[in-house]
Amino acid sequence: MTAPDPASARPRRTAILGQGYVGLPLAIRAADAGHRVVGFGTGDIRVKRLRAAQSRTPDIPDSQIACVPTNGTYAPTASADDPAGFDVAVIAVPTPLRDGAPDLSPIEHATRILASHPCPGCAVVLESTTYRGTTEDLLQPLLASVSSLIAGADL
Repeated sequence: MTAPDPASARPRRTAILGQGYVGLPLAIRAADAGHRVVGFGTGDIRVKRLRAAQSRTPDIPDSQIACVPTNGTYAPTASADDPAGFDVAVIAVPTPLRDGAPDLSPIEHATRILASHPCPGCAVVLESTTYRGTTEDLLQPLLASVSSLIAGADL
């Protein structure tokens, strides 16, 4: 069996939900590696700044973000429709503490966005800081109920 020719493979479409100190460096690195990246953020002001190559994230200088959008591999957006058609999705949204426990509503919101664009064969990764079991107890059932995709079989 021969390996596929990397030159003929289409770039992976990667959706990264959350463009903060975890999501933005990941989005820029994925774009640098050749992925077509949709960087989803909920704040219009944040997205406008990213489009203007204003990082505001310590690990990503403005100069690094400036070269990525110009080559078409990174598209910051606040539109929940833009992550459609992803091969890989990473949820890297904040989970602020509420009464000593992580607030999972940002994870739920991000999961609903992804689930509204079912992609059989895709991979979904949870990078947000949360308690053990969130993927199995929250993310997988929510993805399945909204998208009808089954974890382990379809995604």
